[in-house]
Amino acid sequence: MKKPNPDDQRDFPCPRQILCLLVLPALALALTGCPHNDYDVQLTPAGEGIDRTLVFYRVEGANTNAGTRSYQSFPPAELSAISALYPAGAVTNDGGAYTARGNFTNQLPHDVGGAGTYAHVTTSMGEVGMYSERFRGNDDFATITERHLQAADQVADLISGWFRMELGKQPGYDSLHRFLEGDFRRDLKNLGQYWQDGQFASLVKTNANEEFAVRFGLYLWERGYFKTADLPGWFQAVQGNELPALLARLQRLVADKMGVAASAPIPPALAFLGDSKSLEKSFNKYLSGTDPYRMKLKQWKHDQKLQPAAPKPEPSAVFDEAAAKMVDFELFGNDDHLAVHLSLPVAPLHTNGRWDAVQKQDVWESDIDETGKTNHIPFACYATWVQPDATYQVAHFGKTVLGGDDLAQYCLWRKALDSRLGAEWDDFLATLQPDGMAAKIEAFRFSTESDHLPTNSVATGPSAFGKTLLKAALR
Repeated sequence: MKKPNPDDQRDFPCPRQILCLLVLPALALALTGCPHNDYDVQLTPAGEGIDRTLVFYRVEGANTNAGTRSYQSFPPAELSAISALYPAGAVTNDGGAYTARGNFTNQLPHDVGGAGTYAHVTTSMGEVGMYSERFRGNDDFATITERHLQAADQVADLISGWFRMELGKQPGYDSLHRFLEGDFRRDLKNLGQYWQDGQFASLVKTNANEEFAVRFGLYLWERGYFKTADLPGWFQAVQGNELPALLARLQRLVADKMGVAASAPIPPALAFLGDSKSLEKSFNKYLSGTDPYRMKLKQWKHDQKLQPAAPKPEPSAVFDEAAAKMVDFELFGNDDHLAVHLSLPVAPLHTNGRWDAVQKQDVWESDIDETGKTNHIPFACYATWVQPDATYQVAHFGKTVLGGDDLAQYCLWRKALDSRLGAEWDDFLATLQPDGMAAKIEAFRFSTESDHLPTNSVATGPSAFGKTLLKAALR
């Protein structure tokens, strides 16, 4: 999911309190200009192993053209960690970009962060290759969901407590309180889920961010946070950073939840929402008296013993942290960027990548969490491909009989046979000729199998799967 740009919100003295909760679509603003890491993983199968080349560097902003990149110093700790995963001397540097090269079998290096596997099986009938890799992120969906829900409750507690301090004795407060403790609290939790689901969908579907923004906008509209007629005004206020207009709409929303008629003037008690200074002063006053802030102050005083220059935490940090956890968002964080290119002799059989027929590459590209962060769902790549041995199959069957998923399954079945049975099967195939082979296949038994079929006439021995594939292919 895209993160808001602090520079775009510089005219908002208290943006998190207003925009993160009550004008949530403003979170779609893009973050630009921050340093981030770029990784380009280039993979080429080489028999039982796979050649892996990792090009990585740190740049300022979004420029990716090699001639205009503004290289930054790559973090030494990460550079050392990557170097340790490759052979000695395999990591080189050329003008700011690093390149690491190695050949790996089965387990792939966690150089970018994550885990990956590569498997290749060759048989006389052909071969199958399988690649899959997870990059960073967190696969613990249950913990992520629990964290979102707990953080939403924390945010709801803070907002509810703030309005109780300011409006607890005002007419209509009971209605506002029921809204905050009921619909609003639930809606915050749903925001976390929408954010999580949209972020997951964005990994596998184009325009998912846009779709989920529209979905949640419709959700808010159905629950009365705004009216259709208000959309032009909201859009103009957000796009133009028109804080007074946003605050006026916030006042009207709160007044509505207190039962104030739309034609009635805004009650004087809501004046603290009328301008940014009074809103910020009011909210910080409330936050400074909360238990979470007192705990922060206590920790700060303890840390001063080792870090005398550590700045005193602002009251707003209490809210910022809770709101960030609710949607796994870091205000001053920045995603890294990843591209993966898998060179293949043929188009993949199964993949979640994009096949480039000209370059003969399966391609994936996405933003990923910063190094060491596990806030989001991982980015994952997978591909399976097969190559029939046409020469062998034609010689023994008269045509290419196994390809696609059948060949992939055949290769895995053949690989699972022990050396003795595997040799018996290969010797048997070598005797086959196009004429009369169906009967030979039916009659084949491994030396460990009985010559007698079970009473139901269905073969279930170790040869059954391979024979079934061949017989089906010959029909």
